Amino acid sequence: MTAVSVLATRPSAAVSSGFRSDIQGLRAVAVMLVVLGHAGVPGLGGGYIGVDVFFVISGYLITCHLLTELERHGRIRLGRFYVRRARRILPAALAVLVLTVVASLALVPPLRLPEILKDAAATALWVPNVRFAIDKTDYLSGSAPSPLQHYWSLGVEEQFYLFWPLLLLLIFVLARRSKRMLGLAVAVLAVLSFAACLLVSPVAQPVAFFSLPTRAWELAVGGVVVFLVPLARRLAGGHAAPLAGVVGWIGLAATIGGALLLGTEPGTETAYPGVATLVPVLGTALVILAGSAGAAPGRSVGRLLAVRPLQYLGRISFSLYLVHWPLLVVAHERLGLATPLPSWLGVALALVAVPLAAALYAGVESPLRLSSGSSARSTPLLAVAIPTVIAVALLATVLVVESNPLRSNRAAGPTAITAPPTATDFVPRDLAPTLAGAAADTGALYKRGCQQTLGESEPLRCTFGDRGSPVVMVLFGDSHAGRWASALDEVARARGIRLETYTKSGCRSEERDSLWDDPANRSCTQWRKNVVARLSLEKPDVIVLTNHLGPTSPSNDGAVQADWERAATSTMERLPAASRVITIADTPQFPASPPDCLSAHLADTSTCSIPRETAFSTAISSAQSTVAARTGSGFVDLSDFFCSPTTCAPIIGSTLVYSDEHHMTATFSRLLAPALDAALAPYLSAG
Repeated sequence: MTAVSVLATRPSAAVSSGFRSDIQGLRAVAVMLVVLGHAGVPGLGGGYIGVDVFFVISGYLITCHLLTELERHGRIRLGRFYVRRARRILPAALAVLVLTVVASLALVPPLRLPEILKDAAATALWVPNVRFAIDKTDYLSGSAPSPLQHYWSLGVEEQFYLFWPLLLLLIFVLARRSKRMLGLAVAVLAVLSFAACLLVSPVAQPVAFFSLPTRAWELAVGGVVVFLVPLARRLAGGHAAPLAGVVGWIGLAATIGGALLLGTEPGTETAYPGVATLVPVLGTALVILAGSAGAAPGRSVGRLLAVRPLQYLGRISFSLYLVHWPLLVVAHERLGLATPLPSWLGVALALVAVPLAAALYAGVESPLRLSSGSSARSTPLLAVAIPTVIAVALLATVLVVESNPLRSNRAAGPTAITAPPTATDFVPRDLAPTLAGAAADTGALYKRGCQQTLGESEPLRCTFGDRGSPVVMVLFGDSHAGRWASALDEVARARGIRLETYTKSGCRSEERDSLWDDPANRSCTQWRKNVVARLSLEKPDVIVLTNHLGPTSPSNDGAVQADWERAATSTMERLPAASRVITIADTPQFPASPPDCLSAHLADTSTCSIPRETAFSTAISSAQSTVAARTGSGFVDLSDFFCSPTTCAPIIGSTLVYSDEHHMTATFSRLLAPALDAALAPYLSAG
C-alpha cells in the first residue's frame, strides 16, 4: 500500500506521498506479535496488542491522506476515498471469509456451524465486532472461539473509515479551515473515546473491547501524530535527528515490552482495553513520530525496521493477519481440544500461514488493489453488492444447517439414575435436552438472573425450595454450584427447606489461600468476603459448597492434596460454626465439549466418552473428604452416578449430561435429586 508521508516542517504545508519503510516494518512487528501470540509462543500471550499497533498506523495514514486533501482542495472526495478503502480490504477479506466458511463446513462439528455462519454473515456486512460485543464474547480467554473472530478489528477500522472523513470535513469547515483547531478537535475526540473505554471496560468488557466508540481513540492517536510532527521539529530545533532517534527506540521498546508484560496470563491481571492499552498505542505513536520528525538514519529504529525480512512481512501483513487465525482455530476444532494447541503445533501452523498469506497477497490482494479504470468505477457497487450476496447466502445456509435434527432415528427410552449409570452409545431421537438446546439448559437459577456476573461483588441472593420454611439451606459457589441448584431445589421442596443461593461466575467459595485474591476475577475476593460476612451474620442451618475444580496431573497429586487440605480447612474456619457445612464433589471435566463431539458422531458416541481417571482430580477429592472427616463437616460424592468404574459417557439413558466441557445440564441435575437427597439425608436430619 502506498503510504502518505508526513507533514512538512511548516505547519501549513501539505503532505506529499511517499513510502515509509519504518511503518512497513512496524506492520511486520504488529503482525508477528499477533500471530505468535495466537500460536501460543510462551511469553507472548500479550501479542494481541499487535492489533493496537495496526490501529495507530491506520489512524495516522488515513488522517495524513485526508488532511492532504483538505489542504489542497478544501474538501474530501468521499467517493474516491471509499473506493480506495474497498479495493484495499474487500478482495482479500472476502476471499478468506469464503474459504473459512468452506473449511468450517468440512471440518468443524455440525453443532458449531450455525454460530460460525452467523459470524460470517455479520463479517460480510462489516459488523462482526458488533455481533461479538452483543454476544459478550471473551476475546482474551473465551473457549471455542469463532474462526472469524479476528475480523472484529476490520469491523472497527471500516466503521472508523466510514465516519472519520465526515468528522474531519465537518470540523474543518466549522473551524474555518484552521489546522490548529482541527488538530485540537482530533485530540479531544481521542480523549473522549479513551474516557469511554475506561468507563465501559470494568462493567462491560466485551463492549469496550469490540466497539468503535471505545476503540476509536487508538486510531485517533495516530491522527494526533500527524499534527504533532511540525511542533516536535520546532521544539527539538537542531537536535531533531538525535532526539527523534531516542524517541523511536523508546517507542519500539514500549510496544514489544507491552506484549511481553501482558503475556503471562493475557486479560487476567490487567484490564484490557484500559490504561494498559496506552503502552502499545503511545509506543507506536512514538515510533511513527520519530520517523516523521527526521530521526538520524544511522541510529534510528527505522534502520532496524527497514531490514528485508520485516519489509516483506509488512507487505503481506494484512493477508497474514487474515489467514493465520482460521488456520489455528479450525485445526483446534478438528482435533477437539479444550486446551490450547500445543506450542509446537501452533508455531508450525503459524509458519504455514506465511506462504498462504504470500499467495493471497500475490493472487488477490495486490492485483485487485492496484487495478484501475472501469474496475475502479465499479468498486462502490461491488463493495455493497458482494458482501450483501454473501451475507444472504450465509444466512440461508444457517437455516439449512439449523434444520439438521442432530440425532439418530433410535430412541433410548426413560432415563434410570443408577450407580453405575447406563450409558447410551448413540444420540437418541428422544434426547433431552437436544444437542442444539444444551447450552440453554441451565436451570431456573440462571433464567431468574441469580448468577452473579464476573464484574460484580455484591452478593446476589435468590430463594428456591419451600420459601416460607424457617429451615435454611444455602448454596455457595461458582457456576458449577449453579448447576447443582436444580437438584437442590427438588430436595428442598421435598423436605420443606428454604434454599438460598449465592453463586458467581468464575468465583469459587472454596479457594486455595494462595489464590484467595484471584486476579482472573477482580471482584471475586470482595464477593466471597461479602457472602461469608452475610452467612456469619445469618447463620443458616446448612451451607452447601461446590465448585469447578478440574482435573489435575497425577504426577503432582501429593502437593495438590496437601495444598487443598489447607484450603478446605481455611474455608471451614471462615464459615459460621453453628452451620452444618457440606461439600459436594465436583462433576467430570471433558477435554472438549460433549455436545459438539456428539453432533459429529450421532451413531457411535464412544469417541466422545473419556476415561474416568482423567475426568476428576482424585487429589482434591481426597483432600475434601479428609478435611470433612477432620472437621466433622459433610462430604457428598455422586461421581458413581456420572461414570462407570472406567468410563464417563456424555449420554445416560435419553438424557444429555453436559452442556459443555464441564457443566452438567439442568435436566440431568433434576434427575439426580433423589440420589442427592439420599446422600444429604444424614446431614439434613442431624441436630
